[in-house]
Amino acid sequence: MSKLIILSNRVSLPNPDKSTAGGLAVALQDALSDIGGIWLGWNGEKIENHHDPHFSSTEYEGVEYITCPLTEEQYSGYYCGFANGALWPAMHNRADLIEYEPEEFKVYQQVNRLFAHQLAQITHPDDVIWVHDYHFLSVAHYCRELGMQNRIGFFLHIPFADLNIWNQLPTAQSLIQDLCQYDVIGLQTEHDQKRCMDVCHHFLASQVIHYNVLNYNNHQITIQCYPIGINPELIQKVAQQKKENPHPIFEFEDLINQKTIISVDRIDYSKGLIERFNAFEEFLKNNPEYHKHITDLQIACPCRIEIQAYKNLYELIDSKVDFINHEFSQDNWQPINCSHETVAHDDLMKIYLQSDICWVNSLRDGMNLVAKEFVAAQNPDNPGVLILSKYTGAAEQMSEAIIVDPENRGDMIKALKTALTMSKSERLERYKQLMQGLKSFDINDWRNAFLKDLRRVPVLHIFKSPLRKSYNRIVSY
Repeated sequence: MSKLIILSNRVSLPNPDKSTAGGLAVALQDALSDIGGIWLGWNGEKIENHHDPHFSSTEYEGVEYITCPLTEEQYSGYYCGFANGALWPAMHNRADLIEYEPEEFKVYQQVNRLFAHQLAQITHPDDVIWVHDYHFLSVAHYCRELGMQNRIGFFLHIPFADLNIWNQLPTAQSLIQDLCQYDVIGLQTEHDQKRCMDVCHHFLASQVIHYNVLNYNNHQITIQCYPIGINPELIQKVAQQKKENPHPIFEFEDLINQKTIISVDRIDYSKGLIERFNAFEEFLKNNPEYHKHITDLQIACPCRIEIQAYKNLYELIDSKVDFINHEFSQDNWQPINCSHETVAHDDLMKIYLQSDICWVNSLRDGMNLVAKEFVAAQNPDNPGVLILSKYTGAAEQMSEAIIVDPENRGDMIKALKTALTMSKSERLERYKQLMQGLKSFDINDWRNAFLKDLRRVPVLHIFKSPLRKSYNRIVSY
């Protein structure tokens, strides 16, 4: 019986007593929850270089989780190195931050090969493999080397770089060749789909069969846009549930007379945090009547702190927040309440529900699920307002938000003033339209659309890999 196997960099192991933090982990958990399957990836742990990564398996509610640690060398070279030191800035249009080291690319390939070998061990001929994100551009290449003829799809959760950026990566040719070993390549937006088509055609001199189909070495590759969704009904239910002994990071009881702005970001140069704080600072300078009546709630989670660019940004953000609070604080009011804590997903939905405005200011983003989750968590009778960067994938679907240019300070200040003064009737109308959009293509529609296209791919040869072994439980869908 055919089963779905998902590969992603991080796997969130099931813990009934702990909610997942959010983002990609929640999306993939939701995608697997009602059809079952296998979820393969890194468990987040590191081991000494002289130990070989060992895969272990656990099962929970119809999903088998197969994970392994990474060695210190793998973590440094594959994750911090090529994936996040070269590919991430490239995909986010930051050529100035690309740091390419041949040895790190070699380790990136080794880790891709490691997971391809594990796929060969757990995969049966009719299984469908769905690989996620920029960490694994080359996995399909190694799967094909092992003789695997399974249908293998790839979904990129971040933007796809322009051709001029790819031309600055020494390994672009080989990476694009590897990428085109997948049968279906999924992108978040139509713009990314077109970029991907153009880049693949340029490097491979492939034949364009259709607007979204290439032929390369007698292998047809579908390159399509599948904007990722959420589960709006579940989020609304979670947001409104009462929780015993809550541990809030923000005391909304103390903000009863405040207009609250919520922003939730990893500390990353793609998120436009400094640009947003600069705009907020200027807003406070020019609108003193809002002093003591508005509070910016920022959840800014540190990440990849081993990379110098991220360490510098973390320090810059802390310095900026301290400066604004020192400049404008009065009595017991300070304009920014910034937390670096990781907030459980369920608790985050409750924060969204209590906030008046959500401000998403990404300079470049694949989709941005914060925007969608904020809308879904709102009180239908008294919803908040979404300010959304035009550079997010979500902006293509959420035109009823206040769309803003995150690089134009005046535009951001105007958007904030509009959100603060918006009438209830306008808030209700915008919310109604936004919710209709969220429900019309949710997380299940995203999963089903991608897998439908992937399962249409003809399997020309059935492989019999000597590496393959059976697990005790096969989860079917």
